[in-house]
Amino acid sequence: MQKLSGADSLFIFNETPARHQHTLKIAIVDPAGADAPVTYEALRDQMREALPLLDPFRRRLVKIPLNIAHPYWADVDDVDMDYHVQHAAVPPPGGPRELAGVISTIASMGLDRDRPLWQVWFVEGLADGQVAYVAKIHHSLADGMSSAQLLAEIAADHPDTTPMPPAPDLVGEPTPGRGSMFRQGLSDLGELSRNLPPLLARTWRWSRALRTRTRAGEPRATKPFAGPPTRFDRRLTPNRLFAYETFELGEIKEVAKAFDARVTDVVLAMASGALRRYLVRHGELPDRSLTAAIPVSVRTPEEARDWGNRVASWYVALATDVADPVDRIETIVRGTHTARAELDATDPELQHLWAEYWRLFRLATFVFPKMARPFLHRPSYNVIVSTVPGPPRPLFRHGARLTRVISMGPLVEGMGINFTAWSYAGEMTVAVMSCREHAPDLWDITSDLRASLDELKAAAAARRVPD
Repeated sequence: MQKLSGADSLFIFNETPARHQHTLKIAIVDPAGADAPVTYEALRDQMREALPLLDPFRRRLVKIPLNIAHPYWADVDDVDMDYHVQHAAVPPPGGPRELAGVISTIASMGLDRDRPLWQVWFVEGLADGQVAYVAKIHHSLADGMSSAQLLAEIAADHPDTTPMPPAPDLVGEPTPGRGSMFRQGLSDLGELSRNLPPLLARTWRWSRALRTRTRAGEPRATKPFAGPPTRFDRRLTPNRLFAYETFELGEIKEVAKAFDARVTDVVLAMASGALRRYLVRHGELPDRSLTAAIPVSVRTPEEARDWGNRVASWYVALATDVADPVDRIETIVRGTHTARAELDATDPELQHLWAEYWRLFRLATFVFPKMARPFLHRPSYNVIVSTVPGPPRPLFRHGARLTRVISMGPLVEGMGINFTAWSYAGEMTVAVMSCREHAPDLWDITSDLRASLDELKAAAAARRVPD
């Protein structure tokens, strides 16, 4: 068996029926040119054959009694394909909105904790004869970077390449009894206790480095509770609404170049502009800027093929209170530069290390903020914005080309809207998710993303110096 890390365990412990902690990875596939059937039955067979090579997909959760320590993963010797591989069809005409409606339904249902924490849906009925594979994967299994690695494992960069070699049969692991698992939990707690003093010393050094930066006049990253209350920080419901829009990656990079920014900065500016337009339209634009939590990878090169989560977070003001798009993106660029510099100069690993002490970490990052909200009347942060570099070249699955790849992360209590941007083969698809009750007109926000990018492109063209 394998123990979950603290970061992975948090996605288990923080989950509720309304706070789903799965992610979505969607591949739209063109069956033309496929050298194998592109059907629901074929997908079931292919997933069964691939399981021995996909570590996260053959693991089930084994809890420690009373949750006194992190749970474990244990390999299974059989997987119920009737549960894990499902079938759905979109209504005519099979466009993005019809597909997103099916994905919204899939996202609104939690995963069965007694089984390996994943499903793949075969969705047919898309326009031009295309189909979609919608993978629902619990966040405890993989973050954005490891999900990109998973995609690379099951697809190929050439239509004539078979993605998966033959694999051995599944070999399951017996589950120890409750007494044995309880003793293991006590042993794990002992190890954590021994590691706490050096972590406290490391935290003190981080705090001292932060104070040194402050005394030197260095700018600080956005603090918790700096953002205003919005419709998105109401209590989460189980009902998700999903929408997406696809952009040319080259256009985003041109904007980034014009403003000496990064792709992440442009995505943040697009989200900022979209939220500003949306809230203005509803007469709800706050005087203070909305704030964003931005997951960033802290993986080392040696951890590139590891599953699970290796992330920290930046915290940035989105400048939604700034009307001019140039001033807005320049404010965001300064904010991400500050957040990056502060994390790098203090201790990029510290957030991840404290997650091992999940009860303390949960108190600091979830319970205390939830208790403070009634007094401060605002959430810790307003929105999650994630940007992941996906495969730069087209991928194929048994000869069938993946025409588009879309990703979607979960919602967090108090941060009830999520923007997840994934690049793939020269495109960037930005997916947006919220609770249906909080933003029934979510597609307006994807239209606002397009309008926001057009605004930034015009501003970039205006400052471009002719040769």
